[in-house]
Amino acid sequence: MKLKQYLITQQNNRLEIFKPDKQQTLFSSFWFMEFGKTLAEIFDANEKLVYTVTKKFKFWRLRMVYLIARNVGNETILISQNTRNTVFKVELLSGSYEIKVHYKKKKSIYKDNIKIAEIDESFSDGKKIKLLALDDSKINVIFLLYSCLQIGENELSTKTIMKSQKKLEVNEDPWF
Repeated sequence: MKLKQYLITQQNNRLEIFKPDKQQTLFSSFWFMEFGKTLAEIFDANEKLVYTVTKKFKFWRLRMVYLIARNVGNETILISQNTRNTVFKVELLSGSYEIKVHYKKKKSIYKDNIKIAEIDESFSDGKKIKLLALDDSKINVIFLLYSCLQIGENELSTKTIMKSQKKLEVNEDPWF
């Protein structure tokens, strides 16, 4: 099992992912407010729109929901599995994906219950995020899921969403 490393940079409402040895952007995302909704657009290296994401909060269930639309017309929903919004799940054509939010500013991404990526937001000054992934072919989905959770956040926000890290998910298989 050889892990591949990537870097994600964040500047206000824009994320970019690239390999550390190359300066070419693999994917980028940009989020904005439109008619009271928070929307994000995810582009590939050629600036072609790949996904559009709409962030919503379901009040009657106290859960976050992300409506994901591909540029070819397919739509799916990334939905929180608990009221703490620490576990999210989505069904895509290539399988079932799950993202878990851990303490110490880490996130894990699973495909069909196998860990395929881990994101560490704590290693740097907050503008650069480290990503370890098992497979290059899933980097677009990994970046999509991470971008969903970052919609509406910026590097200037220092407020924590949760008051206690005891409410976050335990990282049973840490890579960092």
